[in-house]
Amino acid sequence: MKIYQQVVYKDLFKIIGLLLSIFGGFYLSLDFLDRFPPFLSFHKPLYLFIIYIFWRAWLNLYEFFPFILGLSGICLLSWWSRNRELLAFLSLGFSKKELIGGIMWCILFISLIGGVILNFVFPKAAYYSIYTWDYKIAEKKPVYTVFKEKIFFQDPQLFLIAKPLEPKGEYLKDLTVIFLKNKEPWEIIWADTAIYKDNKWYLKNVIIQKKDKNFSPKEKKEISGKFSFKPELLVIVEKSLKFLSFKELYQRYKFLKKINKPYFEVITEFFWRFLYLFIPFCLAFPSVWIYLKEFTPTQYSSAILKSLGIYFLMLIVILFLGTLLRKGVIWCLFLFLMLILIIFYGFFKEIIEN
Repeated sequence: MKIYQQVVYKDLFKIIGLLLSIFGGFYLSLDFLDRFPPFLSFHKPLYLFIIYIFWRAWLNLYEFFPFILGLSGICLLSWWSRNRELLAFLSLGFSKKELIGGIMWCILFISLIGGVILNFVFPKAAYYSIYTWDYKIAEKKPVYTVFKEKIFFQDPQLFLIAKPLEPKGEYLKDLTVIFLKNKEPWEIIWADTAIYKDNKWYLKNVIIQKKDKNFSPKEKKEISGKFSFKPELLVIVEKSLKFLSFKELYQRYKFLKKINKPYFEVITEFFWRFLYLFIPFCLAFPSVWIYLKEFTPTQYSSAILKSLGIYFLMLIVILFLGTLLRKGVIWCLFLFLMLILIIFYGFFKEIIEN
């Protein structure tokens, strides 16, 4: 590694660490002020609040990580300009191409490594933050227990055992439902699979036993109807698509495909996780390029303002495309991919030709 690269990487890591500390502390303060007063009313041990804040910190980090990383290039160049280090680099014969390459390769590396880690940690952090607050601190009673991937659900009207095949409780396997009357079973339904569609349950390969028929089994290929158990009752923590793990997203995709319902939101969520890795690079390169293009030794405020303007313009475009993409607007995916390709093309063109 060349000496100038060591300087670039060292200073860039300092800037990123400082920005993460500032924004992380700000978000942590907001969470503390929002949640600590109600936490005191529950009279729970302090360690539970610390666990909750720990998982919330990961959620916050996922939200601002790409934007902080994208801003770090401008902050680094501004710091160098203030300390005359940027002028020193250029005076020693280092080209703007070398500086752009050093900064952007480092940002891309951190973005890929950090993005992959956060993509896997984020769903777990979402689950445990909600679970810790709702069930450990607020003491909401779970409506069911889980054992060996099967759910055991009970209310005054029924007892249910099933294996969920997708994260929203709309696709069940090996279903057993015992309907109760005065705490005594009056009907038992066994089914190979159960699918919730259009506010109805569709059961396949069914065996029905009724008390008035001495529980003699009656086989049916398929039945449908509205039962008292709803899918939302069969999940401890309700999670939107963006909180699902990759495995849960795949399960959701297979379920929606099976029942012939639109699954574009699931597909676009998969792609969003991939595109997330390149957001910092897309934010950083145009602003770094503009800064170095506009930089002069005597006046660098213009470079700062123009680079910040480009940064926020790119930020608005990315947030707009990202919002539509996560709502299942498939054409935004092609625009997003095109944007990434254009920026990478500009980057390689800059460092190769200049």
